[in-house]
Amino acid sequence: MKKIFILFGLVLSLFVLPISVYAEEDNTITVYLFRGATCAHCEDALEYISNHRDEIPENVEIVTYEVWENDTNRDFHNEVVERLGMDEDDYDTVPCFVVGEEHILGYSTGTWEELFDIARDYQDNGDYTDIVEEVDRELQLDVEARTLDDLYSEPSMVATIIVYAVFGVIILGFVAMIVFSRK
Repeated sequence: MKKIFILFGLVLSLFVLPISVYAEEDNTITVYLFRGATCAHCEDALEYISNHRDEIPENVEIVTYEVWENDTNRDFHNEVVERLGMDEDDYDTVPCFVVGEEHILGYSTGTWEELFDIARDYQDNGDYTDIVEEVDRELQLDVEARTLDDLYSEPSMVATIIVYAVFGVIILGFVAMIVFSRK
């Protein structure tokens, strides 16, 4: 009987794991990438950052908007470009990176490092104003934003917990089978 209670306790502990949620001050700096669906430079930028995710500072979030095939996103991009005081010739230029009130047009090897330096400067100085978010709030367009996880999806935390729980139950079943078969 004691073994059954121990086994029950082990199985129950798999499902009742203490999960702590931290409420922190939101100090996230967002790097926006306005991109074209078939733009080779945009794909290079996404591929680079996907392969170097471990280099993304913890407080940096990357959000992308496809602007060549999505008219709403294109209008949104044009308003952001105008708000940043860029030339009209730059309206259709992609990739276009925006961090706070700064932008970088085009993509080269050092672009991400430069963007992360800008984000660190905003973090250190505390004068971060998210122009893209302001434009989004003002225009209230139904823009389609995608994060890196959306583009290169990884299993969700819930799916991961479920998989571990199932494997845990299977392992506990084998252990219980071995323990009870020795009687």
